[in-house]
Amino acid sequence: MFYQEEDIIREIKTSTTRMRLLKNGIIHYTYLPKAQIDVAEHMENYHALVELAAGKNYPLIIDASELINITAEARAKVRELEPVTPTLAKAFVTKSLGHKLLISFFFKVNKPTIPNRIFSNYEEAVEWLLQTQQ
Repeated sequence: MFYQEEDIIREIKTSTTRMRLLKNGIIHYTYLPKAQIDVAEHMENYHALVELAAGKNYPLIIDASELINITAEARAKVRELEPVTPTLAKAFVTKSLGHKLLISFFFKVNKPTIPNRIFSNYEEAVEWLLQTQQ
């Protein structure tokens, strides 16, 4: 992992995710294996992220190594809530070429309103995210 247990300020778990606010000011967002995300699960995750952020916007590092199933309705809800989601930027980390292609395709079809990038390793993702805070 790119951080130690003592670097975690606070953690929230939902039925499909695990979110940790880190001392470096980044939220580490991990989907649980075989997560099935519909609107209800997305809203649960959204409310957990809002609670974790506590009124401040943070950069997110998202584990994209697990393939998740997100419904079209949930994707639409993600887009709808994006302007009020407490995030500065999103870095997706995966070594899978297939996952990178899927994420890139999603970005092309659904232009994000905040900076988003895909990385193969956590170190480069963290470096980029920390630059977004400056």
